[in-house]
Amino acid sequence: MSIHKDENMLLQSIYGEYQGLLRRIAKTLHVPDMELDDVVQETFIAYFENYSLTWTETRKKSMLIKILKSKSIDCLRKNGHYEKVSLNQEDAANEVALLASYVITDPLDMILEEEAVLMITSEISNMREEWKEMAVLYFLKQLTIPEICELLGIPGTVCRSRIYRTRVCLKRILGPSFDT
Repeated sequence: MSIHKDENMLLQSIYGEYQGLLRRIAKTLHVPDMELDDVVQETFIAYFENYSLTWTETRKKSMLIKILKSKSIDCLRKNGHYEKVSLNQEDAANEVALLASYVITDPLDMILEEEAVLMITSEISNMREEWKEMAVLYFLKQLTIPEICELLGIPGTVCRSRIYRTRVCLKRILGPSFDT
């Protein structure tokens, strides 16, 4: 009987310690307020049924968060979190504007940027050594001129001159659309 009581106290202590954190995380995952308690409870139930109560604090915490994320996704899917798109032109425009606010970068832009970086790094590898250094430090690593001067032990005028020549070389090689 005492084993059951000890286990109960351990369950209560774990619940008391992590339930606030899990509620905040579920809220940031956009779980509706009406479903918040259920998702947190289901998380604890899944943890208690499947995992050790005596794990280290970090292991308990990471597993609870992992389960919570899964339960949150299930909740959003079950409740049709994603609204239907309207055929009304005005509603559709509002939906697209709303979706655009969630998109951080356009995937096409990312692909084009990656291709540009590959092309630029290929051309940089064929440059004179001092221009190659400038291209890497200034254009790719985006160090400031004073930082480059200190790193290479050169005066600012030499650094600016090399950056200018590197820029001219890159524009000549990569065409007029290349803008640094």
